[in-house]
Amino acid sequence: MSGQMRTTPDGPVVVSVKTFEALLAIRREKLLESMYGSVAMPMSGYDGLRDKLAASGCPDWLDVKDDLPQVQLPPRLVAVGGHDGASLQLALGIGASLVLIEEPVKEKAKLSFIKAEGTVSILVMAYRLGLLTAVPPMVKALGKLGYHDVLPPSDQLKALWVALDAMG
Repeated sequence: MSGQMRTTPDGPVVVSVKTFEALLAIRREKLLESMYGSVAMPMSGYDGLRDKLAASGCPDWLDVKDDLPQVQLPPRLVAVGGHDGASLQLALGIGASLVLIEEPVKEKAKLSFIKAEGTVSILVMAYRLGLLTAVPPMVKALGKLGYHDVLPPSDQLKALWVALDAMG
């Protein structure tokens, strides 16, 4: 399947636990519904979020699906386990159009012809769609809340701020 996209243009969107948790931490998880409608998550990932969602329950736009451990991951991703592995297996198993997942898995997914984006990309797209008034406060909040692992290196963030300023 070399050179051919493994994701399907009209398929559903799959969100990883880490991406969902990061958006939940800054109270922006509803951006997923606004931007993508319904998003899917593997049951094993949702099980890990139950405590964080206890007060509000499972959002009706979050489609919790059975894990698909029988789905083989591409060679570059075969070592990815846990929630990220389950998210990728679900995405491939249901013909997803996009996987919302974080580095370093995101880059490996892209190199394996799986369309993937992370938390900062979601925030930028939400800003471009008029769903957020600014990205920097959200990124700073993620850092303060301990979600450094979803943020790009500081030089890339500086470049992003310049690009966002140029957008006006």
